[in-house]
Amino acid sequence: MTEKQYAKIIIAAVIAFFLSKKEIYQAVWGQKSGIYPAIGGEKFTDLGDQPWQDAKIGGYDIKYRLRKEYEVSGRVVFIDWNDGIFNTWYHSASNEGVKLYNAVASVDVSIIHGQTAADDNWRKIKFSHEERALFYNYLYKDNPIVNDDEINNNHVIPATTSVRRAIALLKPGDIAYFKGYVMDWRGTGKFNWFEIETAVESGEKHAKILYGGRPGAGLCRQFYVTEINFGGYTFK
Repeated sequence: MTEKQYAKIIIAAVIAFFLSKKEIYQAVWGQKSGIYPAIGGEKFTDLGDQPWQDAKIGGYDIKYRLRKEYEVSGRVVFIDWNDGIFNTWYHSASNEGVKLYNAVASVDVSIIHGQTAADDNWRKIKFSHEERALFYNYLYKDNPIVNDDEINNNHVIPATTSVRRAIALLKPGDIAYFKGYVMDWRGTGKFNWFEIETAVESGEKHAKILYGGRPGAGLCRQFYVTEINFGGYTFK
């Protein structure tokens, strides 16, 4: 077989993978459930005072404290991966703390729910994402419903490879159900100065400037995701 034939086979295999990526991921990483989530809301369940625990995530030893069980059924409007060689370089600019953050909370998943996420409403709003923050704007003549407490930027910590693969399949506009926990976490060793608090209620705002943020900006959820349902499949 010639080099040209080998090249054609490789190209065909790559094309076939991307054309069937969804089916492959669903078959390998998901479970067929027949569940197609609808746009709903979010739910926090109190867990009481939880102890700090140890974990190794993304190659880093951290301590974490579960705050509340959290569920949301809504529309995905942005997905931004933070880990990997290029993304880490692009986002961190060699900042060690940001490298830790990107490795642990490896992807931001921005979700809207309620009236803001309605079929005839969400397309009137332009969403963008940069430096782990979600931004949005709209034309006033379109007059969309924009409820701040229905717009959430989640810094997601995938609990399993299956959950990570599910996120890789999601696209803006998809409706999905997410379940897991919101948690505080902090670094250890040379990173013991790095500590992140999570939002624990709807519409929570920053009370102070935090890692480049601004007072009054929406406080993000540190969301440890254990289950995702969409498109008739469950990933957990």
